[in-house]
Amino acid sequence: MAGSGDGPRLLTDPLSKSPQAGQMVAPANGNRSHPRRLFVARNGDLVIDGESRTRFPIDAPPDVRPAAVGNGRYAIYGDVTDRYGHGALGDGLEPSSLIVVDTVERRTVVRSKLDAPMVFEGLQPLVADLDGDGKPEIVTTIADPTHGARIAVYSTAGQRIATGPVYGPGWRHQLAVAPFGPDGTPELAVVLKPHVTHTLEYYRLEGSRLTVRATSEGFSSHTYGSRNIDGAVAADLNDDGTVEILLPTTDRERLAGVAHTAQGPKVRWTWELGARLQSNITGIQLNDGRIAVGVATDDEVLVWSA
Repeated sequence: MAGSGDGPRLLTDPLSKSPQAGQMVAPANGNRSHPRRLFVARNGDLVIDGESRTRFPIDAPPDVRPAAVGNGRYAIYGDVTDRYGHGALGDGLEPSSLIVVDTVERRTVVRSKLDAPMVFEGLQPLVADLDGDGKPEIVTTIADPTHGARIAVYSTAGQRIATGPVYGPGWRHQLAVAPFGPDGTPELAVVLKPHVTHTLEYYRLEGSRLTVRATSEGFSSHTYGSRNIDGAVAADLNDDGTVEILLPTTDRERLAGVAHTAQGPKVRWTWELGARLQSNITGIQLNDGRIAVGVATDDEVLVWSA
C-alpha cells in the first residue's frame, strides 16, 4: 500500500521485480512530488523507480528488502552466495555484503563484504539507535557453517562496531530495538534459535561490547523455511509506561507480552489465538494514540487495540 493526498492505494508489481521481493515507498526527493519505489529486480539489481529509474548492480538475493537509514539512504544486503546451506529463510541463498545506497545522489555509499565462509543470514538489516547516542546503527545477523549465527552491529559508514556471542550452530532472529532495559536503556530483542531453543535474549551495546543482559525461555518468533521475519511488535501495550515485546510462545498458539524488569524478563500477559499463528505480527498507532495489533491463524484475522 502507498499513501497519497487521496488516501492509500494498492501498488502493482513492476514486471522486473523479483517475485520474492517486497516494495518500499520512499519520500519524494526535495521539491519533487513524485514518490519513489525501491525494490529488488529479478537480476539482483536494486531499483529506484520514480520520475526516473536508477539501477544499482548489487547482485542481491531475490527476497531481500531495503531498510531506511535516513537522509535518503537505505541499507540492503547484496552479493548473493550459496556457500551457507542452512536454509532457515526459505532457500540456500544468502547475501555476503551489507550495502548502503544514497537514493538522492544515486550512488553506492558502502559495500562491506564478509570473507568466506561467512554470510549475512537475514532478509533486511535492522536500523536503529542501539547505543542511545542519537545516531542509527545497522544491526545484522552473520553466520558461518562452523560456528552458526551471531549478532553483528555496523555503523552507517560500514564499519563493524561490535559482535555478539556465539553459542554454536543455529540462527538468531533479531526483532526490535527499543528502551527495553529496566532503566529505559535501548536494548535489542532477539530470539536465539527460534526453531530449537526458543530463547528470548536482550542485548545491550556499550562502546564496542555487545552483551546479552537477560534471557527467557519459551518463544518461537519464526517457523523454519519461512520468509516471514516480522515475528514481534515492540510497544507500551498496556499503557504502564514500559515497553514490552509481543511475540509468539513456543507452541505459536498464544502471544506473550514480555517486559525486561530489574528481576529479569517477565510475561505480563498472554493473548490466546485459538489456533496456531500463521502470519506476521503487525502493529500500528491509531489516531487517538492507542496501538492496534493484528495477526492471523488458519481461520481468523485477530485485531487487538491497547
